Order: sequence, then structure tokens, then C-alpha cells
Amino acid sequence: MTLVLSATYSCKKYANDPTISLKSEEARLIRKWQVQVAYYSLFTDQPSQGEDQTYIWQNFKLEFKEDKTYQFENYNLDMSEYTIEEGNWEFTEDLSKVKTTGIARRYDSETNALLIQGSKNSAWRIMRLTKNEFWVWYENQDDPPWIYMKFDAFK
Repeated sequence: MTLVLSATYSCKKYANDPTISLKSEEARLIRKWQVQVAYYSLFTDQPSQGEDQTYIWQNFKLEFKEDKTYQFENYNLDMSEYTIEEGNWEFTEDLSKVKTTGIARRYDSETNALLIQGSKNSAWRIMRLTKNEFWVWYENQDDPPWIYMKFDAFK
């Protein structure tokens, strides 16, 4: 019985995780997330030393699905354009990152006309992953500086 119980526990894997979790990394990741805090960080790996850009990312919603697909949407600051990105996700072998590969499409908010589209590859270096919190360094292919984001789960 002890062996069965110990096999279901997931040990602390990420820097800010609780010591023990009853759910696997995948089970904790698969849900809808919304940005609560975002920091732009050009020269440091410390979010507190970066520029607070929460206002830019306040409309960013992200969903990881069981079928290994993902989707995110984000509106620009004046809400005149929005981006939808869809594709596939996977954990790296050591489970330290989630890699996404997809297509990003930017639209005009008023007409829904497609403005631009292109392939997108990103990595999300995980700092904390619980069923309600997802903290990451977002490594965007277009912007070498990373963005530190704290997501909360939402319905």
C-alpha cells in the first residue's frame, strides 16, 4: 500500500513548487490560464528587477488541452487587434519547460480581417506549477528578452 501511495505523489520539481503534489505535471498544466503578473526582463533572471508589463498582457489567456494542443488569445492595448495562436505542446524530457509550436494569426478587432500570420515556436520555463498557479519565463522566438508571467487558472 505504501508503494502505491508513494508512486502517486509527484515530488517538488520547480523552484517555487510545493513539496508534494498528488497530480502529475501534465494533470496540473491542462486547463485554462490567465495572466495575473508579467515582467519584461532584458538582462536579468530576476522578475523583481524587470519592468512591470502586466498592463500589456492583462488580456492574455492560454489553454493547454489533453490532446497536446494549445490555444492562446491576446488583445493589444487599445483592443484594436487580437492574436490567436494555436498548435501543439510538449514537455521537455526533464519536464523543466513546455515547448509550443504553432501558427499565430493577428486580426483586426472591428472587422475580424486577418492582418498577418506566421509560425511560432516558444518555450515556457516553469518556475511553479500547481492546479491553480503557473509561473513561467516565456521564451518568445521573436523577443530574445524573456517575460516572466504568473498565470492563475480560470474557468
